[in-house]
Amino acid sequence: MHILVLCRELDLPESFLFKGLHELGERVTVLVAHQNPPSESLRRAGIPVISFPLSGRLDLFGMARLRRWARRSSVDLVYALSNPAISAANIGLAGLGIPVVAYRGSMAAVRRIDPTSWLTLFNPRVARIVCVSKAVEERLRALGLPPEKLRTIHKGHDPAWYDSMPAVTRADLGIPDNAIVVGSTAVFRPSKGAQPLLQAFSSLYRELPDLHLLLVGPLHDRAAQRAVNSFPDPSRIHLTGFRPDAAQLARLFDISVLAATRRDGLPKSVVEAMAQGIPAIVTRVAGLPELVGGGSAGIVVPPSDVPALAGAIRELAANPLRRQALGAAGKARISQVFGVQGTISQMQALFREVVAHACRQQGAIREAHLQPSS
Repeated sequence: MHILVLCRELDLPESFLFKGLHELGERVTVLVAHQNPPSESLRRAGIPVISFPLSGRLDLFGMARLRRWARRSSVDLVYALSNPAISAANIGLAGLGIPVVAYRGSMAAVRRIDPTSWLTLFNPRVARIVCVSKAVEERLRALGLPPEKLRTIHKGHDPAWYDSMPAVTRADLGIPDNAIVVGSTAVFRPSKGAQPLLQAFSSLYRELPDLHLLLVGPLHDRAAQRAVNSFPDPSRIHLTGFRPDAAQLARLFDISVLAATRRDGLPKSVVEAMAQGIPAIVTRVAGLPELVGGGSAGIVVPPSDVPALAGAIRELAANPLRRQALGAAGKARISQVFGVQGTISQMQALFREVVAHACRQQGAIREAHLQPSS
């Protein structure tokens, strides 16, 4: 089976997925808009990685180029990981009998009345949609997409990935060694909950003099920025801005928090922290409760409930044994429920199912054409 991957850029779990399929004997080719370290790791594994930028959902030149490439390369299936990729595959490969599997990792708005949605997920050419979480699957089902097209397959991780990453120390960020660090990693738009997290921290910082807050990622939230600027003890809040080593910085956390207020599919920042044994506090938003097993491998609080969030932080800050137990439960959950080997097996089975169905359809069409006309 020849799987053509079409994407903007790859992340670490995706690179291990495609290497795993390659090791199982599947032929994988990746067309990627932006080269990065995960795509380089595929190249080293012997997987063709080809630069293939797309300017948007209606890149007609890109669609024509994709069609020419697919026709001469005997592609069995396209796995499209972004909206421009899904659109290019749906339109550019129309009539070739190549099925399209789309990926959806976000709860962001998809609407039937939006014409661009019919270029992507609502297009009848899409054979299956891989959803990063049950919450995403339920959202798409509620919008009217056929349930038989939807399949939840988590992005696979492996805690061992993080063992060999270069170490970062608290001293590098000006954090005392004895601090209890509450950390959060995101591109901090308002929906990521930096403001309620800062409010919770403000209610605790006098009570807990060793408590520090570490925000990893760019802060694009004016209300949260104002809260940082007016905080009475600036030495207790640490902002890193964008960091390519965000996963390593999670090691500095004693407590990982994502206080999202809406729309979060299955954020990799929480997965990365849990995979390193950091206990997680998340809000009851979209896929976050699913990530922590509804509370068995982390603490779940209502969104925008500052007292509840502060209470959860207080509980973990005061109880190292509770932190250790939750961290171990979270790491085990990543291994058992979100393990990369399970993802590889599920994706291979899905791709084979889709290709077999497409072959049956093509066979039926050929047979119909061979029937003598009456």
